[in-house]
Amino acid sequence: MDPLLLRAAFRIGFLIFVLAALLLPFEDRASPEFVVTVLAVLIGLVFIAIVTFLARSTLPPRPRSSERNTVDKAAVKRYNGRDSHSGGV
Repeated sequence: MDPLLLRAAFRIGFLIFVLAALLLPFEDRASPEFVVTVLAVLIGLVFIAIVTFLARSTLPPRPRSSERNTVDKAAVKRYNGRDSHSGGV
């Protein structure tokens, strides 16, 4: 998926979650608004989780540890330096 689309979706989910979480302590627990606010918090969390899963699944796979520790042979051999095999002094 497009990274900008995922970023926008994450921001929307985070906005829903934060606004509902900020409103939650001020609601009366016996009121219907409390239930709606709790549902908004849950929907925001589920939306964030889905977007995070989609973002992680579209990333390219991480290289294995053996591939990360390989050394560039050209940098180690020093092709531009003096070498006894090429007749250099």
